Amino acid sequence: MNLAFLVPLFLLGVVGVVVPIVVHLTRRQRRNVVHFPSLMFLEKIPYQEQRRRRIQHWFLLSLRALALALVVAAFARPFFDQSSGTALGSGGPREIVVLLDRSYSMEIDGQIEQARSEAEQIFAELGPLDRASLVTFSRGADVVVRSTSDRTRLRGALDTLTVGSGATRYGPALKVAQTILEESTLARGEVYLLSDFQRNGWTGDEGVSLPPGSSLLPIEIGTEQEPDNLMVADVSLPRQIVAGRERITPTARIVRRGGDAATTVTVSLDLDGQEIQTREVTLAPNSAQPVQFQPFTLSQPHTTGTVRLDDDALGADNSHHFVVSPGSSLGVLVVNGAGGSNDPSLYLRGALAISDDGRFDVRSRRSSTIRPVDLDGTAAVFINDVLLDGGSAERLRTFVQDGGGVLVALGQDGGWPASAADMLPGTIGSIQDRLQGRGSTLGYLDYEHPVFEVFSGPRSGDFTGARFYRARGFTPSDSAAVIARFDDGSVALAELRVGRGRVLLWTTSLDSFWNDLALQPVYLPFVHRLAEYLGGRAEALPWFVAGQVVDLADPEALETAGLVSSEAAGLAEGLDQVALSPNGGNVTLPAGDGPRYLPLEEHGFYTVRQPGTDPDRPFIIAVNVDLEESNLGRVEADELALQIEAPTVVDDGSPRLTQAVELQREDQERRQSLWRWLLVAALALFTLETVISNWVSRRGSGAAGALAG
Repeated sequence: MNLAFLVPLFLLGVVGVVVPIVVHLTRRQRRNVVHFPSLMFLEKIPYQEQRRRRIQHWFLLSLRALALALVVAAFARPFFDQSSGTALGSGGPREIVVLLDRSYSMEIDGQIEQARSEAEQIFAELGPLDRASLVTFSRGADVVVRSTSDRTRLRGALDTLTVGSGATRYGPALKVAQTILEESTLARGEVYLLSDFQRNGWTGDEGVSLPPGSSLLPIEIGTEQEPDNLMVADVSLPRQIVAGRERITPTARIVRRGGDAATTVTVSLDLDGQEIQTREVTLAPNSAQPVQFQPFTLSQPHTTGTVRLDDDALGADNSHHFVVSPGSSLGVLVVNGAGGSNDPSLYLRGALAISDDGRFDVRSRRSSTIRPVDLDGTAAVFINDVLLDGGSAERLRTFVQDGGGVLVALGQDGGWPASAADMLPGTIGSIQDRLQGRGSTLGYLDYEHPVFEVFSGPRSGDFTGARFYRARGFTPSDSAAVIARFDDGSVALAELRVGRGRVLLWTTSLDSFWNDLALQPVYLPFVHRLAEYLGGRAEALPWFVAGQVVDLADPEALETAGLVSSEAAGLAEGLDQVALSPNGGNVTLPAGDGPRYLPLEEHGFYTVRQPGTDPDRPFIIAVNVDLEESNLGRVEADELALQIEAPTVVDDGSPRLTQAVELQREDQERRQSLWRWLLVAALALFTLETVISNWVSRRGSGAAGALAG
C-alpha cells in the first residue's frame, strides 16, 4: 500500500511555501535614496534593519508553511494505492446492471416486494464512481434507468414497479445487460439477476456472453416450494345454430398443479360483466377437470366473457377472458358441368353443408357460364370439373383482383380458357394414369401454408391413406407456389396470387372418380380449410396472449380474424382511435397511412373507440396470460450464471485497460477522500497560527509600551 497522488502536478505549489522565507531572508535596503534638504543635518540611524533579516518566530512560520503544504497536498488528491496490476477484477468503479423480473409469477407471496428491497440494497451500496442501470423484464426487456450514479433516481424508479402480465424470458434482459457492459468505459461489470428463476424462461440457446471482467450475480426471490396453483387452462366455445339463432356452449378446462388433498373450487361464467352461471368441481392434486356451462344465445357483437376461479397465490391465471360476436356465413359458389348423369360436386357440397355453426352459405350452378349476379355476396368459388367460357373467366379475374378466391379442380372435363391462361399458376397438361400398384399418394404437403397448417399436429388429419389414380399433368410457373405434391414429385395443388385474391389449382378431382380422398375422414376439414382460405376467412380469435401486437389500421384483417363486425371494422379507417387498457391507461392511436400497432401488455379487456365517443358495443379485445409462466419449476441459478459469465480480465496493455486502471485509482481516491481531512487540518493550523500571532503581537506591543514608560 503506497501513498499516491491523483493530480501530482499540484505538488509544484509547495514552492509557494519557500517563497516568503526566501524573500524575507534576502530583503535589502533600497539603494535609490532621495535626499531632503531639511533633513541633511540629521544623523541617519537604520531602524532594526539587521533584525528583520533574521526569523524571529520560527514556530509561527512553521505553522504557516505546514498549512500551505497541506492545502497543496489536498489539491494533489492523495490516496493510499491498494491496487495491483493483476487484481483489476477486485477493485475499481463498477458498471452495475440490475435485472428485475416483473413477470406475473412474481406476485406469489409478494415476491416483487422482496425483489424491490434487494435492488434498493444494491443501489445503497454504490461507490462514488459506480454507475448502475435498472432493467425490468418479462417476455421482453425495458431499460428503466441507464448508467447513472443518482441513487435518488434509481430508488424512484423502483417505487413505480408493479407485476406485469408477461411470461419470464431471460434472453432479452441478459442481451440488454451485455450491451450496457460492452458500451461502458468501466473495467468491472456486475449483473444482478433478481428473479424466481423459472425453468421455462431459459433454453440455453440465447447466445448471451458477458464481456471480460463481468460477472453474473443471481439473487433468488421467493422459496423453492411450489404453491398449490389452480388455473383456467382453456375455454372452448363451440357454436350451433338453433332455430336460426346462434348459441354457444362454453366448456372450461380447470387444472391444478400441486396440493396434498382433493379440493372443491367454484367456477363462474361472466357475460358482459355480469355473473350468469356458477359450477363447482372437485380436483385432486395435479389433476384437470372440464367444466361445461349451459348454452347462451349470442345476439350482440363484441360480447365479453370471463371464466373465473376463486383467488389463490397466483391470481393472474385464475381467469380466462374471451370476446365473441355473431358469425356471418361465408358465401361459396360451386360451379360444375351441366351435362352427364354424375354429379361431380356431390361430396363437395355435402362437406360444406356439414357445419353446426352454419359458417358456409353454399350455392351451386350447373353451367359453364358464371353470371355477374352469381358473384354477388360470394367470397369463394369452386370451379369443379368444368371448362368455363372466356367471359366467365374475365369476370372471375375481376372477382379475384378485388379479394375473392377461386379453386379450379381438374377432373375428366375440367379446363380453363386460353384467353385467361395468365390467371392460372401454370400450364395444364394431359391426363396421367396412376394405376401402378395401389395408386399414388400425397408425398409432400406445405404445413406452413394456411390450408395445411391445421393438419401439422399429431392426430389432426392424415392424408397418407388417400389414393390417387388419375391426375392432370401440370407445369407450375415461376411466380406460382406449389403447396402439395404426389409421391412422384408431380404437382397436386398450386397457388397464384392475383391482385388481392388467389387462385388455387387442384390437378385431380374433388369426387371419388379419380381418387378416394372424398371417402377419407380428412376430406371434410380439408374442404373447409380450402373454402375459408379462398374466402379470406381465418379462424375467429376470441382472445390474444399478453405480449402480442394487433394492427388496428387493417380493418379487413380484423374482420377476417373475427375480431370486429363489418360496421366496427369500417371505423378503423382514417379516424383517430384511443385504446383503454385493462388497468385504466390510455393508448392514443392517431389516424395515418401506416399501421397502428396496439401492444397487448396487460391481461383483461382492451376497449378501442374514437376519442370522445361512448358506443354501446365498442370494439373489445380480450387478452390472457401465457400459461407457461404458471409452470413454476425452477432452473439452477448457478447453472445459468456459468453459461454466460465471461473470463477474468487480463492485463494486455490495451487502451481500455489503461483507462480502467486510471478509473480504479480515481475510485480509490474518491472512496478515501483524504483531501477533505487535509483541508480541515490546514484550516485548523491557519486558525491556530492566527491566534498565536495575535497573542505575540499584543505581547510585543505591551512590552514596548512598558519600556517607553
